[in-house]
Amino acid sequence: MVWNVCVIGAGINGLGTARELQRRFGSQVNVTIVTEKTSPDTTSDVAAGLWMPYLINDERPELLQKWGEQTFEHMAKMEREPGSGAFLCSGYEFYDEPKTVAAISTYRCFRNLTRKEIDDLGFGEFKYGNFRTTYFLEPTIYLKKIHKEFQEAGGKLFQHRLKSVDEIAGRFDLIVNCAGLGSRELFGDKEVKAIRGQVIRVRCPALKHFYVIGDDVYCLPNHTAVLGGTHDEDDYDLTVRPEVAERILNENQKYIPVLKDAEIVKHRVGLRPYRKNVRVEVEHYKTKDGKKIPIVHNYGQGGSGITMFYGCALHAVDLAEAEMKNRSKI
Repeated sequence: MVWNVCVIGAGINGLGTARELQRRFGSQVNVTIVTEKTSPDTTSDVAAGLWMPYLINDERPELLQKWGEQTFEHMAKMEREPGSGAFLCSGYEFYDEPKTVAAISTYRCFRNLTRKEIDDLGFGEFKYGNFRTTYFLEPTIYLKKIHKEFQEAGGKLFQHRLKSVDEIAGRFDLIVNCAGLGSRELFGDKEVKAIRGQVIRVRCPALKHFYVIGDDVYCLPNHTAVLGGTHDEDDYDLTVRPEVAERILNENQKYIPVLKDAEIVKHRVGLRPYRKNVRVEVEHYKTKDGKKIPIVHNYGQGGSGITMFYGCALHAVDLAEAEMKNRSKI
């Protein structure tokens, strides 16, 4: 039996899961993506692509650890592939209160800074700091790569804003929901909410390290560096706020003087889909005409969409495979 599978959403979760379905099942599946937005206009495109757990919560820390490690190793593999957007980078984090650093064992390198090092780097107002080496995965570049692979493997993509899952349920054997915040409307999930993030993309070739400073200031080098930021809970406003942009620029330039020569490329706003627990699970959905269809949900990673995407895709495809096996026994 050939399974007709629909993936809702074409951000890092949607395209990542669609490609993993193709890799695992080959000609046993026909995968179609239905999405309102495509790259470079998805929420994923706003992200810098830094592997670092951020603004994510779950009562199952062992799952976060697993998803994160699987994604980290995928990035390591992608670094060796031309045009993937993956690269290794080192940087610093500074903060005032003692804390447990998430997934500390996963980093290629991690060490706490001495008092002298913090002072010498110009961050003497902070009590603590660390140095770490991790991966970046430039979302727009990576999405372009896997979209091309998806199409070459026979996948189809339709750009359409779904108002109800019943619009497509009758045409598919299984649905994978990677709609993020769209799950509020499509599936009535009021637990997922927006955490608004505003950033500035700048061109600054002299910037060689990333910096995460306190709660809301960060500077992340990439093909264009990303300066942030904000984490405004339950805020759905996608317009750029000039006063916030000014604050972001001033605070980053205060700590990292080389940014005073940076060229502003563009301002971006994204809405991170945050949930108390990341939702990677199966729902047996009943349509209005009585048809039952398995839906694999994969969303709610908050500010860690890039950090968790590949591990979550593997988990989602495991769930899809279990559904396929169960149905084949009926």
